[in-house]
Amino acid sequence: MRQWASDFSDFLESEQNASPNTRAAYARDLGQWFSFLEREGVQNDEISGEDVYAFIGSLKAREKSLERRTQARKLSAIKSYFRFLERRKLIDKNPARSLKAARYKRLLPRPLRPLELEALLDDGVTDGFTSLRDKALWETIYSSGMRVSEALSLDVSRITLEFVPEEITVMGKGSKARVVYLGNAAREALLEYLPVRADQLYRHAKVSNALFINAKGTALTRRGAHYLIKKRVNTLGLDARISPHSLRHSFATDLLNAGADIRHVQEMLGHASVSTTQNYTQVAKERLFDIYRKAHPHGRG
Repeated sequence: MRQWASDFSDFLESEQNASPNTRAAYARDLGQWFSFLEREGVQNDEISGEDVYAFIGSLKAREKSLERRTQARKLSAIKSYFRFLERRKLIDKNPARSLKAARYKRLLPRPLRPLELEALLDDGVTDGFTSLRDKALWETIYSSGMRVSEALSLDVSRITLEFVPEEITVMGKGSKARVVYLGNAAREALLEYLPVRADQLYRHAKVSNALFINAKGTALTRRGAHYLIKKRVNTLGLDARISPHSLRHSFATDLLNAGADIRHVQEMLGHASVSTTQNYTQVAKERLFDIYRKAHPHGRG
């Protein structure tokens, strides 16, 4: 089973346009699956659908908090892998063909409340590399609705110390390009950050095309961005569930609350289906209803 994993990863990239994050997640899931088979002594020609369910059950027993969404992804990885092997005629039968996809409850996005957003974006510090970089990164994501991975993939080819464009083309999931927009606050934050970025690179004798870099002068990673926002959230005493993705949620929810057309929001977010964007309409309705309950004399129950 393991020997074909590399070919499967190449297939996901070249034919399915799967993102690096999806490929990495599937590789981890399949690694766990292969280890389970080896641990249980199950031979390739003995694998059955029951073994797949037993694998998921073993993970649930070890990880009490294993989310349904994670279970669904692991099952999807295994089903996709066996389908790939079957189509390449590398196996005689597909033991996962009749398995039903795991169902999971789709959690509504958690946008930032106005005071949370204000606290996160403005710490009162007007200089210093880390502070200015973080503010520029959070403002960029909130202003444009970019995924954190998209923001971290930006380079400085179209940006100078004197000019930040209002429109930027980013490469989203499935290698699909789209145009995103940067508001005044984001552009101003970037213009304040760029000089200290240049100083940081000079100090470490580094050259980097990455717009957002770490303190050592190399490209800031997704893990690094998550660490930075968690540290900030802990310092401010905000909701621990806040992540870089929360800023993207806030972007979409605030646009819909202001009356933006859902199809336009879908395009700006880079969603393949409008049904994904529709999750935000429920969030917007709940926020409006919360305002109604608090503000209307007869709205309080």
